Amino acid sequence: SIDFPNSEKISGDNVVRYMTKRYGCHGCPMPCGGYVKVGDGPYASEAMKPEYETLGAFGTLLLNDDVEAILFMNGICNKYGLDTISTGATIAFAIECYQNGVITREQTGGIDLTWGNTDSIVRVLELIARREGFGAVLADGVRAAAMRIGKGSERFAVHVGGQELPMHDPKLTPTFGSAYLFDATPGRHTQGFEMYLDTISGAKMPPYAEAKYDPVGKGPGIAYMSYFNHVVNSLGVCQFPSNLSAIQGMPSHADFVNAATGWDMTMDELLVCGERIACMRQAFNVREGVKPRDLGLPGRAEGKPPLTDGPLKGVTVDVKSWVKEYYVYADWDYNTGKPSEKKLIELGLADVANDLHRAQ
Repeated sequence: SIDFPNSEKISGDNVVRYMTKRYGCHGCPMPCGGYVKVGDGPYASEAMKPEYETLGAFGTLLLNDDVEAILFMNGICNKYGLDTISTGATIAFAIECYQNGVITREQTGGIDLTWGNTDSIVRVLELIARREGFGAVLADGVRAAAMRIGKGSERFAVHVGGQELPMHDPKLTPTFGSAYLFDATPGRHTQGFEMYLDTISGAKMPPYAEAKYDPVGKGPGIAYMSYFNHVVNSLGVCQFPSNLSAIQGMPSHADFVNAATGWDMTMDELLVCGERIACMRQAFNVREGVKPRDLGLPGRAEGKPPLTDGPLKGVTVDVKSWVKEYYVYADWDYNTGKPSEKKLIELGLADVANDLHRAQ
């Protein structure tokens, strides 16, 4: 058990104290972005406001309660084009290796890489950004770092297909775990917002198992949210209100499309567009040799073994059963990953069907 007693220091309310200006997408009545400034001290900086994932990755995941350091690190990542989720998770991997004697202080270049050691965490981030010293070992993420370090370090590398997991634990919101596996870009939390299936009641969608840990019944609902998510991304509208409306059965996106184009589309027709996108993305992966059966969640994400204390004590989720259900519903073959020839032709993708099923 590890305590993080000062977690409130990195809360969103505390971050807002440093905000100097809001910004948002054009015309949005609820601008969620902002600029922050730390006026003095070792982490004096001006940067964009970090959001939840960044606060989790550079804060809770590292047991770092210095909010000014997180603002500073977010600025570094933005300047160097680093993903804050992957970078924070990679530093956490390195700390766990260090704490367990897999890597030494000599290997880190003299950095005492321990939990909550803010100065060391910032130093390692700077090395990663510049690919210098020990930072070069970590700069390509946990899977590559584990291969370089060896010595059993892979047991601390939490990823799916090389993608570090975001700050959404499948043991709490299990259908997120299904998206981490079935989507064509695995390990990401933005490909379907399946979380809402576990957290919001009164869903009006295809038949769906109401209890979030039910071993069966999630396939149709997961597919619905996946297809709708692809529609939302293609339209370029915000995911948050879109997915909330979808889970409540009140999406107005067909009305938006029709008003802008003069078309007469229904939501069902838009969802077919989303399914077509999902099949195209999947077909690309299949062509490039990616197979779903080769991917799996790390044991920690599934609760294998289950935690012995805390709010998720004893929880284990069988995410792969839901992924297989999704494949059946979508008419994809789980072993090969291929959407069926019939499904592809039905969606107007005969050329893709020819590439996957007939080309030698």
